[in-house]
Amino acid sequence: MSTFKLQIAFSDDELRAIYDSGTSVIIAKPSIGGDDPNVAWQVFKPFQANTLSWKEEYGIYASTSEVKNGAQLSQLSSVPVGASMNKLYVLEDNATISGPSYGGEVNSYALTNSYSGGIIPGTDNPNKRVMTVGLFQDANLNGTEIKGNAVSAAPVLLASTAIMTPFTTVYIWLQSQVKSNSVVTTVTSKKTALVFGNGINDLSVTYDAPTGKFLPA
Repeated sequence: MSTFKLQIAFSDDELRAIYDSGTSVIIAKPSIGGDDPNVAWQVFKPFQANTLSWKEEYGIYASTSEVKNGAQLSQLSSVPVGASMNKLYVLEDNATISGPSYGGEVNSYALTNSYSGGIIPGTDNPNKRVMTVGLFQDANLNGTEIKGNAVSAAPVLLASTAIMTPFTTVYIWLQSQVKSNSVVTTVTSKKTALVFGNGINDLSVTYDAPTGKFLPA
């Protein structure tokens, strides 16, 4: 399994502006379909020199949290980091997750929602039952181990299967009032895409205030 490392640098003037404005660094990954991220994986107040590292392995979770901006993703049932790719897991009606078994897709993780208690909040329609399903991933941020933060979230109807393809690209930007392990669908500044994989395991960037982007160091 690959290990990736991202180094992020800020100048003193940039740090002062970030702290004065209550802004944080946001790091996220593409959503399940490979689109723009919808979950804040890591959110932190930066130093001059920051290092984030992680291994390319994942856990799977199920939650009743809604996929709406600002929602914290409570992981009510889960498969620990090290879940099997190309296999199928099932969220059973007793709220446990069984598997892995045959039935997944290549280079993806899969979970079928068979939990009939997941009614959409605000509705009483027994035919509209849904759970939020996604991947989570451990990391080390500036020497501190951070375990279990979600990297994706998607609503999955009863008897439907979530196919979750992980990506090695990460997005980084600055924003206030965002928390780690939460849904972020409203982005208020420019995102920078950083592409890992295919032999690229280490990247170094520095924040460029005039453009609002992170540039190669």
